[in-house]
Amino acid sequence: MVKIYQLTFCVALILIIQSCYVKRTSNLSFVDRSVAGRDAEIVSIKIPMFLVKPFLIKKIHEEDDEMLRLTMKKIKSVNLTTLSNSSDNEGIRSNFKRFIHREHMEEFASIVSDGERISINGQVKKDKIKRLMLGVSSDDGDHVFIDVRGNFTVEDLTQAVNLYEKNSR
Repeated sequence: MVKIYQLTFCVALILIIQSCYVKRTSNLSFVDRSVAGRDAEIVSIKIPMFLVKPFLIKKIHEEDDEMLRLTMKKIKSVNLTTLSNSSDNEGIRSNFKRFIHREHMEEFASIVSDGERISINGQVKKDKIKRLMLGVSSDDGDHVFIDVRGNFTVEDLTQAVNLYEKNSR
C-alpha cells in the first residue's frame, strides 16, 4: 500500500515539474526555425501560475501591491518565447500577424519606436480577455513573444496601467 502512495507521489511530482519547463524550440506555432534561420537561438519558457503564486503571496505580504493581487487572481499561465539572431525579421513579423489573425485576436495597440515594434493583441470572448499576446520585435533580429492566458477584462488592464503610472511618478 505504501508503494502505491509513493508511486502516485512520484508521478504527481513529475507532472508538476514538467508543467514548467525551458526548451530550445518554440512553444508558439508561428516561430519556426526554417523562417528564423539556422543560427537563430530560440528559448521558450512555460510558467503555470500555481508555481508562481507562493512567490506572489510573499511579495503581497511584504508590500501592499494592488497589481500583484490582480495578477494572482486573473492570470492562469504565461508562455515566454525569445528569438535571437533571426535572419528573416519580416518573415517572423508576417508569421506573427497570420497567427494573430488565425487565433481571432484583436490588436489593442501597436507601437514603433527606435526600430522596435511592440504589438499588444487580445482574444476576447464575451467581454473577457482570455488570451493576451505581446510581441516585441527589433530590426537587429531579436524578438520576444509573451502569451498570457487568463480571465480578465479591459477594465482590469486599464486599472493595472493606471496603478503602474501612479506608482512610477
